[in-house]
Parts: sequence; C-alpha cells; structure tokens
Amino acid sequence: MDSVESREPELGDPVASPQPTGWDESPLRPRGGRDLVPSADPSGRPRGRHEAPRRLALPGGLATVAAVVAVVLVAGLLATRLMGSAKQAPDPPAATTTAPAGDAAPTSRVPGAASFGNLVGNWSFEQDLTGWQVVGAAEAVREPQGRTSGSCALVRASGSQPGRVGLTLPGVVREVAAGSRYVASAWVRSTAPGLRVTVRLVGAGAKPERSQTTAATLPGLAWRRVFVAHTVAAAGGELGVEIAADGVNPGDALLVDEVTVRKG
Repeated sequence: MDSVESREPELGDPVASPQPTGWDESPLRPRGGRDLVPSADPSGRPRGRHEAPRRLALPGGLATVAAVVAVVLVAGLLATRLMGSAKQAPDPPAATTTAPAGDAAPTSRVPGAASFGNLVGNWSFEQDLTGWQVVGAAEAVREPQGRTSGSCALVRASGSQPGRVGLTLPGVVREVAAGSRYVASAWVRSTAPGLRVTVRLVGAGAKPERSQTTAATLPGLAWRRVFVAHTVAAAGGELGVEIAADGVNPGDALLVDEVTVRKG
C-alpha cells in the first residue's frame, strides 16, 4: 500500500471554511439575509446566535389576577369565621317595681319651674303631710292622684255640721323684713262643686298681718289655682300660709296640691 504524504498548504491553494453550527451543534443555514439560525429549533421559534433559551412563565396579568383572587378568598373566609363567632349581647332585664300593699307607690315629682325659688318644703305632698296642720274638724291624708302626677293632700270634713276645714303651714318665712313682698299660690279642687276656698299669708304675733284671696272651686274634677300677695309692714316675726274652705259638709273633701310661696 502506498503511503500518503501530507503537505502544508501553499499560497494559492483553496481553503475550506468551517461550517457554522448553533448552540446545539446543529448546522446553521442562512435566512433572507438575516443572522444565521439553527436548522432545527425545539421551540419552533427563530433565535439569534447569542440569544439564550427562554423559560415558560405565566403572563404578568394572569399572575396578578390569581393573587388578588387568593387574597379575596382568604379575607372572605376570615370574615365569615368572625361573624359566626360573635355573640349578641343579652338584653338587660326589665326593671320591676313593687308598690307597698294597701297603698299606691308615690310618684316623685322632679323639681323644676314649679318649685324654683319655692319656700315651701313639702309643697306637693309626694310622701306625706309633714309640717302641715289640719284646720277645723277634719282628717287629712295623702291622695295618690295629684294635679299632674304624684300625690296631693285630701282634707275630709268629719264634723256633725258644715264647717271650715283646710291646711296651714306656719313658719314658711322665719323672719320677715319690713317692705318685703311675698306671693303664694295653691291648686285646689273639691268633691262638692263650688266650694269657696281662701288662700292666706298670715303673720305671727299679737297683731298678725295677713293677706287673703278667695275663689270658688270648679265643678267636676277640674283644678283651680288661687293666688295671694302680701307686703310686710313691720319687721320681725314669721309668715305662714293657709288654704281652707268654708261651709264644707261632713263627708265632703277639699284637695290641695303644689303650694308655693315666693319672695318678690
């Protein structure tokens, strides 16, 4: 067998150019004057010489929507659990009051415009008749139905014939000054229609000063207010108030409520 000698290429001999290959060692082929691309691309998309392979990923819009949906679902689940675990507070028990046996419970009248500046302490007879004295042959008790609410005083004649009955409260003003003026008023009604009721401001001493006003009660269950004013002539002494009716038949009654005495 003949031996083959190799020689160095000389100037002028043709030189074969190496065939370009892609990233996967596949031969490249030209396409329309662009850069060479692999003849077989697994992704089916042309790729440049220096372009790295791309990874598959969800579009940005779909990823954002998926995240928002997940957050909404978690928030809804938490809200449902919180609402289910919340318990409604029980209603407070209704307050109950028990009236004393044999007597109606007194209704306290809140001091307001009717009692502002009033010098009479037990002016509306809410609890009893403390401080008041009976005038004439009569019995006085607390009546549970007053003019507006609460109680009033009821004075029932107990004599054998018609007479003068009522209530008096001494010492409303402990020491009067000369020239001072006082105004008193009382709401009255009677079980007998047309009784004549007198409201007096009476001073103390050997020669007591007094001022009085007389008015007739209205028929039926209507209340009437009677006023009287008094200006003190001499200093010293006390000043009291009296409410009485004349000619009250035995068994009939005079009712008194909201007695006021004010200076001015």
